[in-house]
Amino acid sequence: MATGMKDESIARVLKVSRRTVQKHVTDAGSLLGARTRFQIALLAAERGWLKE
Repeated sequence: MATGMKDESIARVLKVSRRTVQKHVTDAGSLLGARTRFQIALLAAERGWLKE
């Protein structure tokens, strides 16, 4: 997500459904207090959740 991949592409790479990806994105947004995917990516990076 942080690299700009669409849900369908992420799902294919992770071998899960698109809906599963969307659920995880929603859950991450709630946990981080973010309202947009951009905010999720920024806050996740600040917290060290993303690999470089």
